[in-house]
Amino acid sequence: MCGYCTEGIALDLLSHDVRGNLQMKDLGNNLSRYFYLRETPDFIIGLGSLRRSLAHKKLPFFDEVPHSVVLYRGLEILLEQGFSSPAYQGLLKHSLYRDAITAICSNDQRKSFETATAGLRIEHLGLLYDAETYLWGERSKQLRTLANVLPSCRNLLKHYISWWLDGNELQKDDYCVTDKEDSRFSLLFRAFYFSILMVGSCSAGKKILQAIVQRNPSGTPGPAGEDIWLQRLAAQKLFNLEGFDTFCKHLTTIRATHYYFLDIVNSFTFEQKRFLLDEVGRHPVTETSDDFISLSRWLSKELGEDR
Repeated sequence: MCGYCTEGIALDLLSHDVRGNLQMKDLGNNLSRYFYLRETPDFIIGLGSLRRSLAHKKLPFFDEVPHSVVLYRGLEILLEQGFSSPAYQGLLKHSLYRDAITAICSNDQRKSFETATAGLRIEHLGLLYDAETYLWGERSKQLRTLANVLPSCRNLLKHYISWWLDGNELQKDDYCVTDKEDSRFSLLFRAFYFSILMVGSCSAGKKILQAIVQRNPSGTPGPAGEDIWLQRLAAQKLFNLEGFDTFCKHLTTIRATHYYFLDIVNSFTFEQKRFLLDEVGRHPVTETSDDFISLSRWLSKELGEDR
């Protein structure tokens, strides 16, 4: 399966989680556990719940869930709430989080990152690959200084758009990227993720976020769909900055999945869904894609007009 296929699984888990009817039996395989930790709005509660569930089944946690997603979500809390916040200090008490930091943060990782991004003018982002950044308050402050870090984040995301989304100088075999390029994407993912969080915190990042939301990956997303996870993250940050109206203006260039996702997380009102469906109706069917048509069907069902 590709990432577009599994995205439905991720959003279904998120929907159950938000509505409070997710059961641990829904997390019966590695991919669903990964998606759960990735998508759950309250990562710390989710981490504890999954740990207890796996312990009850006598399954080792990190044989089942990658360290990477634990680090990414912890990074989100560190950036948005700060090192001294109760949430982040509580997270640091989780051995699972500390183990993730020591497992995938090293001098070798930082050197590999700096080699892979040479010439991109992204000073400071190498800090993301140092364990001290996550464990020491003074080091983490360097990562959260907007004036220093924001230009690097913008430069890196411009590279991401050109390379991974538009496919400029991206090596592919048919529709799939080569193993070498996929490895580079995995190495840089942590910095891509952080950069979207950072530019999403200020109005100066709106154009970059919109460019990411409106461009699908040049290659076919892998089963984990990490690149389309970044796309949804950008959609949420853009929604936070611009609100509902900007997504009404670009119906034909934004995947329908983003509207399902935003509705789960933000709960569109009946009037907003009615407005979206009216906007859909303004476009001739001959000008729309299958994805656009699926959006129309979803909205009609939500409004009780699918008879």
